[in-house]
Amino acid sequence: MRLISKFGSMPLRMAVAVLPAIPALAQEGARDALADMSLQDLMGMDVFVSATLMPTPISKAPGTVYSFTRDDFARYGVRRLDDLLQFVPGMQVNQYRKRHNSLWARGVLDRYNDKMILMVDGVRRQHLYYGHFSLGDNFPLERIERVEVILGPASSLYGANAFAGVISVTTRDFSDQPKLEISMEAGNNERIKTTGLYNSRRVQIFGSYLDQEAPFDEDRKSFIGRDVLQPLDEDYTTLQVKARPLPGLTLSLDYSESEAPFLFIPSDQDAFIEEESLFLSADYKAGDLQSGRLEANLFYHQDDAREYEVEQQTRRLGYEEFQDATMAGITLTGFRAINTHTLAAGFSWRREEAEDTEFERWFHFRDGFLDPTVSGDLLSIPGISNDEYALFAQDVWDIDENLQLTLSGRYDDFEQFDDYFNYRAALVYTHNTHHVWKLMHGTAIRTPGLREYLKVLEGTDFMPPTPDAESIESTELAYVYQGQKHNFSVTLYDNHFEDFISEAPTPDGEDEFFTNSTGKLKLHGAEVLLDLNPSDNLNVRFALSHVDSDLDRSELDELPYVASWSSSFNVNYRWNSDHRVGFSLVHNSPRGDTNSHADDAADDFVIGSFFASGKLLTNLDYSLGVDNLFDRDVQDPAADFGGQYNTEKSVRQVWVRLTWKPVL
Repeated sequence: MRLISKFGSMPLRMAVAVLPAIPALAQEGARDALADMSLQDLMGMDVFVSATLMPTPISKAPGTVYSFTRDDFARYGVRRLDDLLQFVPGMQVNQYRKRHNSLWARGVLDRYNDKMILMVDGVRRQHLYYGHFSLGDNFPLERIERVEVILGPASSLYGANAFAGVISVTTRDFSDQPKLEISMEAGNNERIKTTGLYNSRRVQIFGSYLDQEAPFDEDRKSFIGRDVLQPLDEDYTTLQVKARPLPGLTLSLDYSESEAPFLFIPSDQDAFIEEESLFLSADYKAGDLQSGRLEANLFYHQDDAREYEVEQQTRRLGYEEFQDATMAGITLTGFRAINTHTLAAGFSWRREEAEDTEFERWFHFRDGFLDPTVSGDLLSIPGISNDEYALFAQDVWDIDENLQLTLSGRYDDFEQFDDYFNYRAALVYTHNTHHVWKLMHGTAIRTPGLREYLKVLEGTDFMPPTPDAESIESTELAYVYQGQKHNFSVTLYDNHFEDFISEAPTPDGEDEFFTNSTGKLKLHGAEVLLDLNPSDNLNVRFALSHVDSDLDRSELDELPYVASWSSSFNVNYRWNSDHRVGFSLVHNSPRGDTNSHADDAADDFVIGSFFASGKLLTNLDYSLGVDNLFDRDVQDPAADFGGQYNTEKSVRQVWVRLTWKPVL
């Protein structure tokens, strides 16, 4: 693919294959284990960083937060990050036809995961054209150490698109001694996956390769209701290299490529998506809170994507488009503890630039092969760039030993949009070691992505207006109880939205465009989480959430596509130190749609999964499971612009994985 030719990289499959030979290339002398521990390690694992940019006990982190470690991945029996997130109260996972899952937090709809932001090792990741990120098989759990989730607006720290929350991923840390970890996974749908991790105190190399048939029924329907016949083969390859040449400095190279089917396309065509991504970053940390701490991050991201369609009978190319873009930026943040205040202030700059966004169409499913063909650019301003400058500040004030106030604000200035100020105020009252109360009020914005404000429409003379940024104002009240054998939390929230961006058909029905809503949207709801440990070997977790909507100036009685009730249940039993077994359920109530099809109802569902893991030998681990145990046929609503046929969730998947950790 083109990104490989740009940088002259070796094929990643070869890189994964030679991982076992790497240890001899990077042997280092031993050093004190304590000196190699991160601040988060020193403070214990029960901390949360993303809510204030500093390690904070989870119960005292402002707002609604959830945290998962590698042990939780096994506890929930998940193999993909988006599957893990369905255990977050208030999070609903919806299958989209471009082979990713949309994550809807607290009823906030999105098509491309552009109303939350993804942070990886403190740096934002997104596909520039769609403003999107994907957290499925393209982002292996084997490389992840910790996942933190913030629900609710977070633009006061993270800027635009931290609208419904933040997903912060921390990859595996360096190790004191050289280690090697190799895994092999197999399953139905012709699934074969291999991963390899070499780790040491200065160098870390991770690689993975996955080939499978996308796990969907053969008799699925396209988005216009026709039968679908296209092949389902897909593959994902990743390579990550991290190095720590100096104390406090981490350099990272992250490359990925994938080819996946564009699911649910009309049966006249086969459609595919090829993507490549190269991410380079440098992260530096120095100092401490008492004397002053500096954190700096510099990154560059090259993102190339090609979507194409092939006419089924002749196998001729029917359509092709490119979505190539680059992003670069820098963030500087300073911290200082002064008496009862812990202050943070920072500056960030980010540049986004579209490169190749051309398209050409030779075939249309209604008109057949075209003469002449249609070609052009996806954007009305090809090669557009956008510079964003931001200043932010935060004060965490310990008013007394039981009461903490967090105040933060951020000013963003966009070259292509207006300037915005967002704020957050949060009180955390710790009654005693068991009872904690939280109150938060804040705002956030989401600026339109390239596709939303610069899309060139096909087959129509309609000229859409440019959408404004959408905004949210949110209030939360939460109670947290922490006991020796059980934890409990309940959160109430009230969200008010303005200028909500949605997709609508053009007046002639030839294409779709993005526009701001004319009324106001209000979402309010509740989330409950109960975590029980009746014994050292048994853990039970139950989550329940409810969301209700008020639609001003709308013909609809309730918000479509979103389940008003959702819940999850997980039980995990460890019968000895080497083996554990578990079972989980995920439930959604019925979800309405706005299309005219009668046989694609997104009814309520309960999806069950079974899993087990443990040790076969001292250095050989196993894990296995059955996802969608009852093989439930589930339709997810197509939340595009209303008229499309709904899409289906994955069918039953049976899998087994072996992980070998040889002694080096």
